[in-house]
Amino acid sequence: MPCIFVAPKRLNFRMSIPDDFRKDWELFNSRTKIEGMTPAELLRDLIEEYLEEFQEEAAKAEAELDAVAGPLRDKAPRKVTIKKKEKPKKKSFLARRATITRKKDEPEEEDPISIRETPKFRLLELVRSLDLGEGIDPDTLISEAENEGIANPRLQMNKMVRRGILYVHLGRVHVT
Repeated sequence: MPCIFVAPKRLNFRMSIPDDFRKDWELFNSRTKIEGMTPAELLRDLIEEYLEEFQEEAAKAEAELDAVAGPLRDKAPRKVTIKKKEKPKKKSFLARRATITRKKDEPEEEDPISIRETPKFRLLELVRSLDLGEGIDPDTLISEAENEGIANPRLQMNKMVRRGILYVHLGRVHVT
């Protein structure tokens, strides 16, 4: 049958002692009577003694560790800072300088081209000469322009239609 320890009423708890530990508990109770203490006071004293011994052992172990690993442990870790490369400052559009290069292989023309020699003006003159009031067939106009040596006659005709210089009505080209 297990022995039951009943604490004083002010603590209000019960502790059951296992059968195999009963002899040790009786020795502990007899020691409390010899010391003239309560079991709680004696238990507290035993714990304090154990902790004092443990602190001495811990101090010895710390001293041995300092002797072996002290120099390595005492070094404070260095902080490593990584600097990022600064991005180059962007120049504004106005700060950039324009470089003008001139090809040296091509000889410069001495006579500048007059407006009457441009493909657009030459096509307009051709349309005026061929238009008799009824308009001109676009295919006929393009073939005549090619015969005259006008560069890109279809492109020139489309430009002039977009700009309103020429217009197409019932499949025929007219001058405005």
